[in-house]
Amino acid sequence: MSGNLLTYAALYFGLFTALFFMVTFFENSGRLKNPEPRMFPKVTVAVAVYNGEDHISKTVESLLNIDWPREKLEVIIVDDGSTDNSYTAAKKYASDKRVVLLQQENRGKNKAVNVALKLATGEFFGVLDVDSFVERDCLRKMMGYFENERVMAVTPSLKVYGAKTWLQKIQMMEFLLGVYLRKVFSFLGAIHVTPGCFSIYRKAFFDRTGPYDEENLTEDIEVACRIQCNDYAIENAIDANVYTQGFKKFGLLYNQRLRWYKGFIDNVISYKRMLHPKFGNLGMFVLPSAFLSVFLTSLLSAYMLVKLGQGLWKQFTVLKYTGFDLTQYLHYDFDLFYISNFNAILILNLIALAWSITAVYLAKKHSGEKSSIILPFVIFMFTYVFLYPFWWAGAGYCRLTGKKIRWGNRYL
Repeated sequence: MSGNLLTYAALYFGLFTALFFMVTFFENSGRLKNPEPRMFPKVTVAVAVYNGEDHISKTVESLLNIDWPREKLEVIIVDDGSTDNSYTAAKKYASDKRVVLLQQENRGKNKAVNVALKLATGEFFGVLDVDSFVERDCLRKMMGYFENERVMAVTPSLKVYGAKTWLQKIQMMEFLLGVYLRKVFSFLGAIHVTPGCFSIYRKAFFDRTGPYDEENLTEDIEVACRIQCNDYAIENAIDANVYTQGFKKFGLLYNQRLRWYKGFIDNVISYKRMLHPKFGNLGMFVLPSAFLSVFLTSLLSAYMLVKLGQGLWKQFTVLKYTGFDLTQYLHYDFDLFYISNFNAILILNLIALAWSITAVYLAKKHSGEKSSIILPFVIFMFTYVFLYPFWWAGAGYCRLTGKKIRWGNRYL
């Protein structure tokens, strides 16, 4: 009985949230088109590099080929103490007048970005990770939002490029759902993450409030919270595509998610004043919903694992007492009438599945995603319900115990 109550609670809460987001999306569908920029101010993009020789050429070339006036683009490459040939690979771009190349001992990404921020001559500032690249029209699709003087940051659509392994396909779907949700959050005035890959900021905001927090695990969350707390706006360009490499190894992905989720917890605690009616949808719905969804999903996943274990043990016991005679399963009567009598939980699960398909379709359509998503979606649906609470459990453990998390060559 308690299991059913938990399942109903999780499904009803999830479906209410999903319906609210879907209504918000369609209600604002007339605002999906990006405003055209009327002016072309100078933009500085920082590329912090640590052992990125395999990716740096594609990253920098995507920036230098971007559709923006040449004299209004500056690229600052900061080699953060790489132990490979990253600096040598970057040298071939130093002859371009738009490129500034620096080298320093390893101090971490945030400190490298702050070095670039201090030297930046652009009115706007962004960061691109060394394992990422941008589409040619990405910046043009984003900059029109800055015609509104309250807008301090514009986020792109961050996607996984060339997903081949099952783990990368999971990340591909996770990021694609993030494309949809970030646009919904922009409609609600509730964006609380400005992704480190090519979010663009007014540099004046950093001049007024200070640079990146150099000891923060998730500087993209901290800056977003800082913007919201200063009563400024963050927008999103759903078809301004930026691509990153998905992890092939589970250990690397797990460590990244520990950093993301613990960083989220740390920053919400630091900016707990946002949990207030003053901050509207962000403070009263989006942030509380995030924590409640994690709590309910974690409980439900644990319950499902227990029930699965009990079922497997029961089958093992039956097989044990029948001498492990598997032929009994060959005579199972398939009762079509039985499975056609859907109970409420099954119906709710089907509705949740329909919402997931719709959300992914909307993200794919409006962001211009060309990759096939059928197989990634199937893999995602059968695995993410267990991975998501597992990552959060690890982040919660690190937060409670004070365990440091590795980021690059440092522990924070």
